[in-house]
Amino acid sequence: MKTAASAMSPEQARVRRIRRERRNRIVRHAVLLAWTGFIAFPIYWMVMTSFKDSGEWVTWPPHWVPHAPTLHNYAQIFAFSSIDPSLSRQAAEQAFTIWKGLGDSLLVCTTAALLALLLGTFLAYSISRFNVGGKYFRHTILTIRMIPPIVIAISILIYYAILIPYATGAVFGARISMFDTYIGLILIYTVTTLPFVIWMMLTFIDEVPYTLEHAARLMGAGRFTVIRRVVLPLVASGMVVTFLFVFILNWAEFLLALTLTHPEVTTLTVLLNKFQSASEGRLYGPQAAIGTMITIPVVVLGILIQKHLVKGFSFGTIRR
Repeated sequence: MKTAASAMSPEQARVRRIRRERRNRIVRHAVLLAWTGFIAFPIYWMVMTSFKDSGEWVTWPPHWVPHAPTLHNYAQIFAFSSIDPSLSRQAAEQAFTIWKGLGDSLLVCTTAALLALLLGTFLAYSISRFNVGGKYFRHTILTIRMIPPIVIAISILIYYAILIPYATGAVFGARISMFDTYIGLILIYTVTTLPFVIWMMLTFIDEVPYTLEHAARLMGAGRFTVIRRVVLPLVASGMVVTFLFVFILNWAEFLLALTLTHPEVTTLTVLLNKFQSASEGRLYGPQAAIGTMITIPVVVLGILIQKHLVKGFSFGTIRR
């Protein structure tokens, strides 16, 4: 006895297969859209809250869209207007602005990203051209970065706040502390992002034909001249992408900044965390405005470099 499937003509089987593929595609897209909505909803709610007046922050039922959109929250965090004392017990005594956190974040993140890019590019070149570390070193370099930050945060804190001041005091007669300093935070950011720089720059340096370097060496150019005149111009776009990616990592980092700073150095993520206190926790509007200001650079830079990130994270298996 023939089955129903075998009794169908080739044309009917093709139509049935097309319908099944279309149904599966619709289901996949529906699941992806639902997941995207689930992920994007907190961001949407944060942005909407940043444009709400204080009377709409905790209304029930909630206002999905501000009834009377206002820029007052942004004016408060940029110190263009004062904070309503009724919203916070210490608002009149302890004013806050975003300028301190913004300046500290830009200084620390930019400097650390540049240092990591400089060191990582030369290390990636040595791995690519001289096989430093062995055959599998390039595939294991990221294991350093896979260590959870909480594991090293307390150890680094002990070094910064206790061991380094004690050692410098014994040797130089002056206690030098790395805790709550720009240099201390920049160094730890540089170390923690260096594996990513090496990993990504390896992809771009491997694409530079070695014959170009060999030709330059035959013409009398030294090693550093070859790197400066031949290699770096060819990987300049990759260096820009790597810098932006590392900058994003530093910009969004919270745990190390919270552990190793207080109160002289205040990044934007640490500033945002201050709104969880009993006195400032009710300022949901300014808190959402600061969160939006932190998120915008990450989203914009992520969109700009997403194609290059796929290429960098695939070790060059995906070509342009």
